[in-house]
Amino acid sequence: MTSTKTNRGLRVIVTGAGEGIGFACASAFAAHGAELILTDHDPEALTQAAEILATHSRFCDVLSDTGAAIFADAIEQEFGSFDVLINAAGNGFVRTLGMMRMAKALLPLLRKGSGARLIVNVAPSGGPSLKQGLFPHAGSQASFRSLSDALAAQTRGSSIGVISVQPQLRPALADNPANRSHDALAQSIVELVRAQRPEWVVRPPAARRRA
Repeated sequence: MTSTKTNRGLRVIVTGAGEGIGFACASAFAAHGAELILTDHDPEALTQAAEILATHSRFCDVLSDTGAAIFADAIEQEFGSFDVLINAAGNGFVRTLGMMRMAKALLPLLRKGSGARLIVNVAPSGGPSLKQGLFPHAGSQASFRSLSDALAAQTRGSSIGVISVQPQLRPALADNPANRSHDALAQSIVELVRAQRPEWVVRPPAARRRA
């Protein structure tokens, strides 16, 4: 007897969900009825985001191998599996290192799932700069893209896709341009995931609490 995995929802982990592009992605997926697991290194921002979106949250410092491993174990114990990982924590070399550590910790759990699964890596917003300190190349989009491609090679031939998304931030045309850019990028990521998961049935999101 065969079974299908149609008419199911989508479980999405978003790193760096307390603010910026991470929160924008969480909000966009919540608006489309996905089940969310948010994580961030800032407990206060994480709690506020989870309350606004009425969803699950767990603290995790993506720069810590131990922290990422503990997070992955907790997700397996509580949820069993998930469908999509959005790597959006930090910026510069923090984004790059966090992407690799979270993917390393969560990939074994992602392999246990079924259907098309995705790792979406949101590249740092800019190239090398003095703000990157001792790690200018590690914080560049070129370095991020190279490591994301290496991660994709590890999943080649499986049902797990790895996609690198590069922000295209433009000069201010209105107030809050960064938020507008984040929202547009987040919506494009939602559409990208929907194209890969046509069986994802969009459900009305849970009632949100006021911030």
